[in-house]
Amino acid sequence: MAAPQPQVESPIRYHPRVSRNDGKDAKPAVSIHDVAVAARVSIATVSRVMNNPKLVSPKTAARVQEVITQIGYVPNPFAQGLMTRASRVLGIALPDIHGEFYSELLRGADAESRRLGYHLLVSSEPRADEVDHRGLAFGLIDGLAVMITNPDAALVKMAQSSAMPTVVIDLDLHERGMDAVLIDSEPGTREAVKHLLESVEAGKIYFVGGPSDNFDTQQRAKAFAAALTDAGHSPRGDQVTFGTYTSEWGREWTNKVLAPAGVRATGGTGAVGVLAGNDEIAIGIVQAAGDCGLSVPGDVRVVGFDDTRIAQLIRPRLTTVRVPMSEVGAAAVRLLVKRVEDPDAESTCLRLPTGLVVRESSRV
Repeated sequence: MAAPQPQVESPIRYHPRVSRNDGKDAKPAVSIHDVAVAARVSIATVSRVMNNPKLVSPKTAARVQEVITQIGYVPNPFAQGLMTRASRVLGIALPDIHGEFYSELLRGADAESRRLGYHLLVSSEPRADEVDHRGLAFGLIDGLAVMITNPDAALVKMAQSSAMPTVVIDLDLHERGMDAVLIDSEPGTREAVKHLLESVEAGKIYFVGGPSDNFDTQQRAKAFAAALTDAGHSPRGDQVTFGTYTSEWGREWTNKVLAPAGVRATGGTGAVGVLAGNDEIAIGIVQAAGDCGLSVPGDVRVVGFDDTRIAQLIRPRLTTVRVPMSEVGAAAVRLLVKRVEDPDAESTCLRLPTGLVVRESSRV
């Protein structure tokens, strides 16, 4: 009788299933089933290896991981969510995703999400009905960061009544179990006014803001007026104006107020100082000032807000108040992940400071 031959473990072999796409080039469709077959384990074991490897023996886990690497399997986070009840996907809803400010905020949020092992789903122009039913929250995300920049009652109510972990950017709702990330515009605004007062009379310094109902605009306008008051000057009504966060508004204001006749109408000679509500407004002011024969910083000293990338691209380079935009996004994600993983944690309100960056547009 022949002696039994020792069993030799066969090498991993994988024969991918092929999906057809209307007769076009065939592409392999790698699934969790393929991993299970190649590793000679159950689908449940593959799932445990990916989601809770402590439940699987090290030898089995190593073999499954080898197969995953060899055949290039990429888990579907939504399919995983059906099994684990956690998609590891976060949502972020912003008023807009156009422009340097939101782009930098999203860059910080996305980088932090990846670092913490989450995916990020982005939506713009959030409305309460969309976020509640058709938009970000249709069961695919673990938590939501939403930016609320004005008194949108429906959006505020949605955030307050949300059943999922929620972080609010730009507004503290003082709700238990809800976190907030705020931009503290006051220190940067006061620095900007103090800087302008070094070379401009208090009565010739203006704040050209964004929408009057915007929370950031309101805080900056209030800090601007307080800084002038502390310097011994009672601000006139025309020294604080509101419009839109656009360069067009900056040009419109300049043509109305800073045209040569308008400058003389403010009384006497000497430079005029302007603190703009954001960098786009400031750039519109710089451009329009040049068009009407005024020099920057000779006749007009201009300070922006945000310190976006374009502040260093224009000439003269723009003095501006730096807002840590990337950190706003990253901080919101950190708080959201903490809330997702510990729903009963104490509420946190994080205030991120602003600070002045002096460049040529205001330097004499």
